[in-house]
Amino acid sequence: MSLNRAPLQPVTDEDIATYERDGAVCLRNVLHHDWIDELLAPARRIVVDKEDVGLLPTIPGRYMARTVPAFRRLVFDSPLAEVCGRVQRSREVRFFFDEIFAKAPQSAERSIWHTDRMGWPVSGKMVPSLWLPLTPISEANSLEVIAGSQVQDVRYWLFSPNGRKMIRPPDRAPHPDCEPLRADPSVRFLKWAMEPGDLLVVHPWALHYSAGNPTDDWRIAVSVRMFGDDKTWDPRPDCVNLAGVSFDEMVTGERPAGPLFPLLWSEDGRRDDDREYPRGFAATWSKQRKAEVNEYAEFAKLLAKEA
Repeated sequence: MSLNRAPLQPVTDEDIATYERDGAVCLRNVLHHDWIDELLAPARRIVVDKEDVGLLPTIPGRYMARTVPAFRRLVFDSPLAEVCGRVQRSREVRFFFDEIFAKAPQSAERSIWHTDRMGWPVSGKMVPSLWLPLTPISEANSLEVIAGSQVQDVRYWLFSPNGRKMIRPPDRAPHPDCEPLRADPSVRFLKWAMEPGDLLVVHPWALHYSAGNPTDDWRIAVSVRMFGDDKTWDPRPDCVNLAGVSFDEMVTGERPAGPLFPLLWSEDGRRDDDREYPRGFAATWSKQRKAEVNEYAEFAKLLAKEA
């Protein structure tokens, strides 16, 4: 089995320039197909069969590295951290969390146009989404990004479970409807046909969304988030909650570190192994899987009420 630890195709200066210009770059042939063979089976058990593999009952598609060996290996032994560091010119890379995004065959479910920036309890720009397809991606079911939107310094109000329980403050803009911009020839909408093993790196400030899935198979992708050099804690009540870390531990201005945020790659070769990274969660629960909520759809309803 060939589970490569370095990218099969190295990150080039052109790749870095594309990411800095567009806010996203599609890197071809990063992982050997043996990685995909190892990851796809447990991913299908989680999202298609809804098998209980010990994940959080409220978010059964997140933190797979805690309980699923294949995803733990992806975090600690794959080339994703090196790619993350090189694309954003970071000297170090630490783990944040992993998540599955899946859409059923012939699904019309869409997300709203959004940025990830305000979801994370940190300041800085180095926390991209590393979007790894486990099934073939066509332009019809690809993630879509507005090129250059990462330069816009807009603090959008997040569609998090916490945000849905709060009143949007006046200094936070609602996420925009970008569909009318398709008629503007000066705006570039980016989407990609991708093969499993390719990798899409998306800037946290870039506007992006996902359409439905008109194909006859599941569209399954893993998104791994990692911290670069410029990230420091900046907790806010509307942020996404992090399993095992309270706001008390997020000291404003300090860099994320510790067992939950292991060093995965550095220019000088330093890295942590997985011995201190948690296996499982601190809490227990009586029911493993709760009713799933489409946060995008719920938040879109709130935005419609505001309008």
